[in-house]
Amino acid sequence: MKQKNMKAGVEIGFWGVRGSIPSHSFKNLRYGGHTACVSLHYKGSWFICDAGTGIRELGEKLARIKEPISLFLSHLHWDHVFGLPFFKPLYQKKRKIILAGPSIGRRSFKALLSKIMHPPYFPIGPVAWNSNVEWKSMESGSQKLGKVRISTRPVKHSDKTLGFEFTFPGGVRVIYVADQELSLKDIGFARWIKGADVLIHDAQYDKKEYAKHKGWGHSSFETLLEVAMKAGVKKLVLSHHDPNATDALLEKRLSWCIRRARLCKNPIKIFIGKEGTTLVV
Repeated sequence: MKQKNMKAGVEIGFWGVRGSIPSHSFKNLRYGGHTACVSLHYKGSWFICDAGTGIRELGEKLARIKEPISLFLSHLHWDHVFGLPFFKPLYQKKRKIILAGPSIGRRSFKALLSKIMHPPYFPIGPVAWNSNVEWKSMESGSQKLGKVRISTRPVKHSDKTLGFEFTFPGGVRVIYVADQELSLKDIGFARWIKGADVLIHDAQYDKKEYAKHKGWGHSSFETLLEVAMKAGVKKLVLSHHDPNATDALLEKRLSWCIRRARLCKNPIKIFIGKEGTTLVV
């Protein structure tokens, strides 16, 4: 991913792009093995999507930068919360952090997260955090944090999961969907992402793998590309890579997508989510 226009715009950082479980081996060093964590930095404010193992390194950086932090969890599967206890800003006194995620029925997001991050499942829970955490239970709808509007939408996964749309001043739209079993028939989703500047989306399988894993809550990269092209998405980032997806395999997928877009004469720009890279829009 190339960096450009670093003095302005929204800076999107990729800290973890793997799905299901961390996967570190010599075969995936190029794209990385940490689980899901993406940051959006805009005019001194940080908007973070998910707290997979990749968030630890981001926390080391943010502990030295006293800027506002808003952290959004798409859902509560382990690979998306693994890194939360190791996010250093949570232990900084007087640090204000917004922590948001889905509620389920009458159970608030705070109650759900506190239940799974508690002895004997994990030795340290929210009671050990020294920061000033503002908890938010999120449903469908939108809200504003400063000049940035955050809209949420349920997406198709094995448990309740939210997709996030960030709309910045000037109309720049970044959409993040960590886990979703996408269908070509999902007209509602296609309408939601229409014309997005950046779509970061689950692309865990190819079509053959998906056929063996229907109902597992993940998408094939081929289906994702078709939906994104028809919706007029400007930049597409394939993410949530399968633990067994090697660097070589991911590069083959990227090449296939680029050829397909050219064949369709579609101007979409396609990227493979790569740990440690930045995309600016």
